[in-house]
This record gives sequence, structure tokens and C-alpha cells, in this order.
Amino acid sequence: MMQLDADTAMVMKRGVRRGLTTLLREREWGTSLGALFGVFLLVQLLLAILVGAQGVQSLLRERTDIRLEVRQSAEKQNVLTFFSVLQQQNFTEDAAYITKEQAYERARTHDPELIAFIEEYGMSNPFPDTIGITLESLDDYAAFRSFIEKPEWNTVIDPSFLSVVTDQEKQVYELLKFTKAGRDLVTVILVMVAGVLLFITTELVRRRVLARANEVLVEKLVGSSPLAMFVPFATEACILLLFAIGLSMVVMTLLLLSFPLLVPALNTGGILAALHSKVASVTSTTLPAYFFAELLVLPFIAALGTWLGMHQELQARTLSLYTN
Repeated sequence: MMQLDADTAMVMKRGVRRGLTTLLREREWGTSLGALFGVFLLVQLLLAILVGAQGVQSLLRERTDIRLEVRQSAEKQNVLTFFSVLQQQNFTEDAAYITKEQAYERARTHDPELIAFIEEYGMSNPFPDTIGITLESLDDYAAFRSFIEKPEWNTVIDPSFLSVVTDQEKQVYELLKFTKAGRDLVTVILVMVAGVLLFITTELVRRRVLARANEVLVEKLVGSSPLAMFVPFATEACILLLFAIGLSMVVMTLLLLSFPLLVPALNTGGILAALHSKVASVTSTTLPAYFFAELLVLPFIAALGTWLGMHQELQARTLSLYTN
């Protein structure tokens, strides 16, 4: 591991101490902290959207529910054989055989008005026997189509249903393309925001250097090294960035926790409950990693912003009272 020499280590230590002391003494960094907080909060929101889009993509790939209508003329034994073979396929995660009587009773619970209408006019049971299937993943659509295209199943499942399966597959892929485009757009915006953050940090350092021009001049007169002038300002920038990112993380966490309260459909039993569950699962594993990455990048942003903000002072020839 690379170690600093004693003189450099001393300069670094004194520079960090000076940066901390200056921040505590001046207390004129509220506006700068507010600007950095706003940018970092935007970063957290964009990261949350990015993770949310990832969760939506995962959900789309996993939610592969298909309902097959059984031909009315199909023999019971053939239907049971088809269902048994279907359950044994590698692409099948789950399958359920629902008779028309079961479908009728379910409709009585979920849509009693429809059943009341049917019974009032003495209509027969309009529901067909169906087979519900959940594929292992979206990539299994091709294997599923090949399976139901087999000639022996033509007497059980109407081949025209293949067009419905194909349309469903196309719709899912279109949604995946849309979410991917959204993620790409958010990534581009994140890169732009990173540039804005670097600009704000640079401007912050430049203003602080101008405000302490006399102090910088004195350091040049006494022959201070560029590192001795650089470290205090870099420390100040790093601390302000750290405070801003910490505050933005806290606010973002509170927003995420309160989001189900603001959108009741995300709660258990709501129409978006499955989406909320999936996104929450992805968020709990991915978002902390993004936060940690931000903390790792933070010192580099502070260092680069400091150098850009005071590179003229650092590159200027050091003055000395003892120079002839």
C-alpha cells in the first residue's frame, strides 16, 4: 500500500484541519449547501426512477400468465392428458385447470351482477373450460408456442389462439423496449446532472477562493506549496458534498417509505401491489449500492472541482518574502 512521506502527510493533516476550522468559523455556506442538496436530491430521484424501471422490467419478464380456452368439443380425457403433459414441461412454472362450473362460481363472487343477469334470463353457462399457465420467463414464449402447435393438441386447443399468444408476447416486448428507453434517458440525464454538480462544486470553490484572496496571497508570500493551498478548499468541498448527499439520502428514504401512503393502489390488495412488491425488492438491493457508489465518487468530485476552481492559483508562481 502506498504511503505518504512525513512532510506530505503533515501538509494533508494540517490542510484538513484548516478546512474544518474554516467551515465552522465562517458559516456562510448555507446557500452552497442548499444548491448541492437540490442537485443530489435530483440524483437520488433519478436513481430511484432507474431502479424502478429495472423493477418494472423484471416484473414484465416474470409476469407471463396465459389463459387457454379449451374447445367445447374436446374430450375430457384429451383435456386431462394435455394438462398433465403441460405441467411437466420445463417452461411451465404453474398451471391450473378451471372448469366452466368453477369459472361460473368465481364470476358469482367477483361479478354478481353478470350472474344475476344470466340467471334472470335463464341463459346457459357462457364460460368455457380454461387452462391457466404461468411461464418460467418471457423467453419461454417460443417453447410454449411450439408445444401447443403440435397436431395432437388441435382437438383440445384452438390453433387460432396462437395469434393471441403472439400478440401478448409482442406487447410485453414493446413494454420492455419502452422501459429500456426510459432507463437510457434517465442515464443520460444522470450524466448531465453529474456535469452540473461538478460545475456547482467548481463555482463554489472559486467563490470561496475569491472571498479569501488575502489568505491565499499570504500563503504564496510565505512559500506554501500548491498542496497546502489545495487541501483546505478540497476538504471544505468534500464536507459540503457529504452533508448534501447525506441529507438527500434521508429525504429520499422518507419519500420512498411514504410513497405507498400517497398512492393507495400500491398497498397490499391494490391493483399495483405486485409492481410495488417487485420494485421494493429491487430497490432494497440495488439502491443502497448506488448510494455507496455516490460516497465513493464524492472525494473525486470534490478534488476535481477544487482543482478546476483554483487551478490558476495553484499553477501561479509561488511568491516569497525572502526572494531577492
